[in-house]
Amino acid sequence: MLKRLTYFSMLLIFAICSGCNKLVEIPESKNQVESSIVFADSTLASSALLGAYFTIGTSSSSAYSRMKNLSLYADEYAFTSSATAQLQFFQSQLSVDNVEVSGLWGTFYSTIYQCNSLIEGIDASPAISASAKSKLKAEAKFLRALSNFYLVNFYDRIPLILSTSVNENARVEQTEATKIYEQIILDLKTAKDNLNASYTGTGKVRANSLTASALLARVYLYLGRWKDAETEASNVINSGLYLPLPKLEDVFLAGSRETILQFWNQNGFLSDAAQLVPASSTVLPGYALTTGLYKAFDPSDGRRSKWIGTNTVSGVPYYYPSKYKNRVASTTRPEYVMVLRLSEQYLIRAEALVRQNRIADAAADLNTIRARATGLAPLSSDMSPEACLAAVAKERQLELFGEWGNRFLDLKRTEQLNTVIGSLKPTWKATAKAFPIPVSEITYNFNLKQNDGY
Repeated sequence: MLKRLTYFSMLLIFAICSGCNKLVEIPESKNQVESSIVFADSTLASSALLGAYFTIGTSSSSAYSRMKNLSLYADEYAFTSSATAQLQFFQSQLSVDNVEVSGLWGTFYSTIYQCNSLIEGIDASPAISASAKSKLKAEAKFLRALSNFYLVNFYDRIPLILSTSVNENARVEQTEATKIYEQIILDLKTAKDNLNASYTGTGKVRANSLTASALLARVYLYLGRWKDAETEASNVINSGLYLPLPKLEDVFLAGSRETILQFWNQNGFLSDAAQLVPASSTVLPGYALTTGLYKAFDPSDGRRSKWIGTNTVSGVPYYYPSKYKNRVASTTRPEYVMVLRLSEQYLIRAEALVRQNRIADAAADLNTIRARATGLAPLSSDMSPEACLAAVAKERQLELFGEWGNRFLDLKRTEQLNTVIGSLKPTWKATAKAFPIPVSEITYNFNLKQNDGY
């Protein structure tokens, strides 16, 4: 199904988002012409929706392909090459014209623009049934929420774009994070209410109601709404759809049992695989694990042997992320980009439970993750709240390393960036918790204000 619709996905990207490097750049008349084609029926509209998935997670310039820079920005990866943009992330000295910073901004807002166009076009289409409309719009709102989640956490105050109107968006101002989160929650609740637990098509590559619950659980955790976070995470866990947890070596395969959402690709390997997976055992990895991260793993932790590779160059061992192993196309063990998975839901619920002083329940969730890692002793059910929170943080560091900037975002939301990163990088400044607004955006829209420190 996805292969058959790839052409239509490309149609939407080039038709309504071609050259869209700014928040607003598409003439209204052009958009109207293509809308009559794209929204002629539910099949074409569904094809267009796949274009938004492609933008955020599959293309060579997708948001996902840039996320490894967040591991450089935090304390997970070291950069062994000389590319300026990546070195700035590694040194935590981002310039206002950093191409990776502007790339993240542009890709997320391109996704949002596509989603807004879909919502408007679907609403206006007389050829799409009411039930199909609600489901397609629900998926679009999920992707919009996902994009806004990362934008607000990377850039803090951001423009809230809810339409394709040039007049409304040309001089849009930034919105406080609280308002952005209100919209994220509204979009996710709408998605949850209008989707069911089954997946559309083959695999788990399009959002369903549990996908919305999973992201809601994370959002509530970030906002300190512990009971809500517990409820949404439990909704996903108790569904039983993602259990039992697969073996470590199978977690990141296409369609793995643990997958809540993946981004599809045609050839079974990731768009940035060549940058992460060394070409041979003697090649210096471009992104090497920091010594601190490698040593954080117990030697008996199966994640160290299954998810970390080693290359020895000139007698020096270099460790690199090996959650994804395919450097080239694979039909035997294809890999898709993991977006949301069950282990994170256990970790979200564990943290929410600790905050509610339910230590034994939290320890049980942590032990579920540790048992899959093999070789690790179970945690005590009567540890102190402080010890349990520290255990949650440690398991998040080990389980989620290299995935969608989780480490940086965890340090930011728990206000540990200055302590942890500041002690490792002499160039770190407190204002680096937020990325700079791309200078090209400020040039285009004088109502946008630069973040402090840039």
